Amino acid sequence: MKRFYSDLGLVAVALIWGLTFPVIKIALDSSSALSFNTVRFLVASLFFLPIARKLSVDGLKIGLVVFLGYTFQTVGIEYTTATNAGFITTLYVVFTPIISLLLYGERIDAVDAALAFTALSGAYLISGYGQAAFGDFLILLCAVFFAAEIAMISHYSKSLNPTELAFSQVLATGLLSAIPASLKWQIKFNSDVIIAIAITAFFATFMAKMLQNHLQRHTTSFDAAIIFSLEGVFAYMFSALMLAETLTTRQYVGAALIVASAMLVSVRAMNQR
Repeated sequence: MKRFYSDLGLVAVALIWGLTFPVIKIALDSSSALSFNTVRFLVASLFFLPIARKLSVDGLKIGLVVFLGYTFQTVGIEYTTATNAGFITTLYVVFTPIISLLLYGERIDAVDAALAFTALSGAYLISGYGQAAFGDFLILLCAVFFAAEIAMISHYSKSLNPTELAFSQVLATGLLSAIPASLKWQIKFNSDVIIAIAITAFFATFMAKMLQNHLQRHTTSFDAAIIFSLEGVFAYMFSALMLAETLTTRQYVGAALIVASAMLVSVRAMNQR
């Protein structure tokens, strides 16, 4: 029964992450990407203060990668659809084995490489043209840095407190975002921005991290991997409801290739442990 309720909790986490894409898209009408990220992550870091006793140096290092990932993602959302951003972000699952190879020499085989190619083919099919294509490219870069984040966390987390690791990443992301944001600060605290900050800072950052750390202990890694691979699907559902976004047949095929590749990479990773 614990596994069932834990899986439900992880589905809630994936749903929240999916919701952030249209919510941020709407908020960016009243804020620059870097100003939004500064407020989001500095506010989120405040929630960690009562439970995180100290900063982690390694967590701060990972925070640089997280900062780059969220910068590319949030700027990318300005130029492409929330749906595309959700699906292409999911590529981090497929890229993680490749980044682990480059950073730490972890072995991958031909199947992992083939799945990465399949996922990239899906990204090509789902991508738009002109300005949207530029935004999709930025989201692709975001997926690369999110993959690096996962690889680095796997490398360092065995000897670190997970709460302190998360707090350090979040604080570093907020502080690093503040540096370029201060050059041209632009944010209006209207209802759209306040709602977006509340959802992304508290629910999608603080609560999601805490739930993920707690719930994954009571379920299988296989369940967690499959659930998190659905983030793009949830992003599409919320984007269709909130922004009336739609996909063409070609884009549906691309989305299916991305999700299927992410699931297969996750399943293979679990079976190899």
